[in-house]
Amino acid sequence: MKKRIGKISIVALLVLVSILMIISVFMQATTARTIKTVFIPQTGNVEAQGDVWYVDGNRPNDGGAGTSWADAYQLLSTAMLVSHNDIARTADRQWAARNTIYVKGDSITEDLTKLAQKTDIIGVGSNNAFDKASLIGTITITSGTNYAGCRFYNMMFQDNDAGGVLIDVDGQSGLQFQNCLFLAEATDTVGIKASDCSFMVINECEFSAVGTGNPVGFTTASIQIDEDNLFYNVKITNNFIMNQDPGSIGIDWNETGQITGCIIADNYIYTQGMPIDCENDYVMVTNNMMMTEIDCDTYAIGTGFDFDLSHASNNVLMGSGSGALANWVPPHE
Repeated sequence: MKKRIGKISIVALLVLVSILMIISVFMQATTARTIKTVFIPQTGNVEAQGDVWYVDGNRPNDGGAGTSWADAYQLLSTAMLVSHNDIARTADRQWAARNTIYVKGDSITEDLTKLAQKTDIIGVGSNNAFDKASLIGTITITSGTNYAGCRFYNMMFQDNDAGGVLIDVDGQSGLQFQNCLFLAEATDTVGIKASDCSFMVINECEFSAVGTGNPVGFTTASIQIDEDNLFYNVKITNNFIMNQDPGSIGIDWNETGQITGCIIADNYIYTQGMPIDCENDYVMVTNNMMMTEIDCDTYAIGTGFDFDLSHASNNVLMGSGSGALANWVPPHE
C-alpha cells in the first residue's frame, strides 16, 4: 500500500511539473514583443505618461470634451490649450509627463498663435490622397511664452490664402516637425521661419507645392533660421525640398553667432537659387544632395552653395552648366 501511494505521488508530481512548464512557455509566447527598429513617437497615456485628447475636423462643432473620437474637439487650438494647461498641474507631478493629441482631418481651418508644452500632435487618418491631417492656416508664435517640447507628427500645413510665412516661431525650445508636409501656395515666401529655437528638429518633412496648382514653391526659402540670441542643437535632417522660384533658397541660415550641436544633413534639395546658404560657420553640413539652376560647373564657394567647409563633408552639388558636372563639397582629392 505504501509503495502504491509513493508511485501515485511521483506521477502527480511529474504531471504538475509538466503543467507548469507548459504554462511558462505559453506565457512567454503571449508576452513576447518584437523590437522595432523604426522610430515611433512616445505617445501619452493616462496610466504611464500623460493624457490624451482627440480632434476631428469634420465634427459639426467644438463642444465635445475631447476625450474620445465620439466627443472629439473640432479645433486643434482647443485641444492644445487644454493640454498646455493640463501639463502644468502640480498635484500629481504632471509637469514631467508628455500629453498626446490625435488629429483626424480631412482638414482644420484656423490660425494658431499658441502651442502646447510637452505635447505630441499626431495626424491620423487621411485627407484625400494625403495620409495626413491638414491644418489650413498660419502658425505665428512669439517669444513671450516658451511652449517647450511641442512636437508635430504626420501633419500637413498650408495657408488660407494669406501668403507670406507659413510657420513663424520665436524662442520655442524642443519644437519638432516629424514626417510633415508643408505646401506652398502662390504667395507663400517661407515654409518655416525659426528664431532662437534650441533643440528644434525638422526631420523627414517635405517642402513643395505638390497638389496646390502652384509650380513655384516657397519664393524666399523653405526653411529660414534666424539668431538673435545663443541657441543650441538645431537638427535639419532627411527632408525633401523643392523650390522653383528664381533666387529661392532651400535652407537659409542667416546668422553668424557661435552655436553648438547644429547640423544640416541627408537632405534632398532642388532650388533655382542656392540649396543651402548657411552664414554660420559652426553648423555641420553633411551628406546633402543638392541640385540648382545655378551654373556651378566651376567649383567655387558662393557659386551654388555657401557654408563653412571645415564643418562640411560628403555633400554633392549638381548645377545647370553645360558640362553637367556634379561637385563634391568639400572636393574629393
